[in-house]
Amino acid sequence: MKRQLILAALSGAALTLGAVETAPVFTDDMVLQRDTPIRVWGTGKSGEKVEVTFGDATVRGTVSRNGSWKLELPAAKASATGAVLTVKGDDGTKTFRNVLVGDIWLCAGQSNMQWVLKNITNAAEVLATAENPQIRLYQVPRVWNRTPMTTLNARWTLCTPQTAGNFSAVGYLTGAQIQKTVGVPVGLIDISWGGCRIESMTTLESMKKFKSLEQTAKSTASQIADMMKKKDDELRKDKQRLPVALYNAMVHPLGPFAVTGMLWYQGEDNHSEGALYGEKLKALADTWRNNFANPDMPIYIVQLPPFKYGNEDSTRIPNFWAAQQRFAQTDKNAGFIVATDCGEENDIHPRNKIPLAERLANLVLYHHYKIGDDSAMAPTFRRATRDGNRAIVEFDHANGLKTRDGKSVSHLMLAGKDNTFHPATGVIEADKLIVTSERVAEPHRLRFGWDKLANPNLVNRKGVPAAPFDTAVKVD
Repeated sequence: MKRQLILAALSGAALTLGAVETAPVFTDDMVLQRDTPIRVWGTGKSGEKVEVTFGDATVRGTVSRNGSWKLELPAAKASATGAVLTVKGDDGTKTFRNVLVGDIWLCAGQSNMQWVLKNITNAAEVLATAENPQIRLYQVPRVWNRTPMTTLNARWTLCTPQTAGNFSAVGYLTGAQIQKTVGVPVGLIDISWGGCRIESMTTLESMKKFKSLEQTAKSTASQIADMMKKKDDELRKDKQRLPVALYNAMVHPLGPFAVTGMLWYQGEDNHSEGALYGEKLKALADTWRNNFANPDMPIYIVQLPPFKYGNEDSTRIPNFWAAQQRFAQTDKNAGFIVATDCGEENDIHPRNKIPLAERLANLVLYHHYKIGDDSAMAPTFRRATRDGNRAIVEFDHANGLKTRDGKSVSHLMLAGKDNTFHPATGVIEADKLIVTSERVAEPHRLRFGWDKLANPNLVNRKGVPAAPFDTAVKVD
């Protein structure tokens, strides 16, 4: 009798494992990406027939010998009317209700992306208007793994003051502005973990594609080999810093879900790397674009705000800013925002996320949706020419240069051929910056905002800060 019970239990388990299952991103209340084929996939019994229906479209296929299946429905237009997605197998049907069609944005990074809405400045005021059925939220749990996973314990939720309050503040605020302006449903997927390194969300395969990351790839391969042979308790406690571990568990299970783009706010844990970080961003972009089957997926970078970082050299963070900017300016599908006015000297987690998120949303709206104008972009250094004792600076996206406080331009340093910097004075003439210093007769090198705590007052007509620069540091 006991043996029969065991066999029956095993038989039941086998039937459960064999039934058609969908990837974890498919749940009630989800958003499907508009205007692109809708990819639906999962697992099942080898040879099992699978039928997927959404609206008037139905596609059919068969589970492969390795137990996986993937089907594509035709692209659908944006719709705020809840619909039903069904997945039918030999052993039953899965039904997902209240499904919208719109745009999906990945909100990724470390603690400043993770920082929840209820903990920001003016949270109560923001949460009072957070009820919006056209915004759907998907919180990826903070988990890690040595190898790529296909499972994930998460589900889509409607946007309410409660769900939004516990969601990424930067993600929600940016997404809410996009939804309001574009007028289509928006799905937001939060993939963040405080303290994570960029390597934790990047594959070794992507690193190997870039000669500039040859040493990084070798080091990462060694770390992965070490991770594979050790037990969990033998590894570092902060698993979010292990290479590829978060990609495996938090990113890979979502691919190849169709999405619009990615918002990336990370770098505190890599901030000492300077130019190397810009190369790592290339590998990150390659990883995520491959995973979500979108080779042109736009990626929008938040430059780190000022922070004292202990007794570190004051130019270390500016060199990191340059690396972030360099990636954004050399990748045709990327952009960046300046956050020099959004930091706190003694707090690496600034509470006022609203100006930063508004700036990020305005950039996305202009760059991706073609709404607005290029005043959403930071004025960036183009070139400097010498005219006697004056350095004349021209900008891309100048758009009505001014100072936010009406005072002379701040945080300027000028050097002669001896590379000794001296405080300088700047005035604005016809969207150009004229810089002089009584101690520099022949300007040779100019720095603007080139300090880890700098909050320069130079902005465009919309108040968007100019990007810090050192004329000797290339960003393109």
